Amino acid sequence: MSGAESMQFRYYPAERLKIESIASRLTSSENALRMWLMEYTIHEGAPYNINSRAAGMEPCGVGALIRDLARKRTVVLDTSGNVNFIYPVSAPPTHHKVRLSDGRAFSAMCGIDALGAAFTFKQDTTVESVCSECGAPIHVEIKDRRIAKLCPDTAHVLHVDLNKVDNWAGSC
Repeated sequence: MSGAESMQFRYYPAERLKIESIASRLTSSENALRMWLMEYTIHEGAPYNINSRAAGMEPCGVGALIRDLARKRTVVLDTSGNVNFIYPVSAPPTHHKVRLSDGRAFSAMCGIDALGAAFTFKQDTTVESVCSECGAPIHVEIKDRRIAKLCPDTAHVLHVDLNKVDNWAGSC
């Protein structure tokens, strides 16, 4: 039996954090733009810049729509107009590498976002990360929305109540 199979998780409904999903806060067109930004960043290996004219995007008004996403805390822009973070995708490299079952790979903003990528992209994922405290490597495989493999099997996840934080990117 693997470490993941032997783990017992306790569920305390009264104590469960209730964090609304990013997608639930957006309109269907905003969600489509968010997904497009993630796909662009993964494919190009670089951030989308709101001042550029990427193929396939209508240049008129896209910058304003992306600024709306930033106000809704679903993307993070820098002062040059680069969309550096689209939850869970990070344009700048991080220690949290995600490989999707379709073969694409990207850096996630943090370990929690790396785990959540399986749900965002609706496919199995593999995460290669490092412990933020000691730097030890961490390997996680998520299959069918569950942890299928965890190494080391003693790894733990700490999480904060993001409902109390305005800048999620600054709290990873």
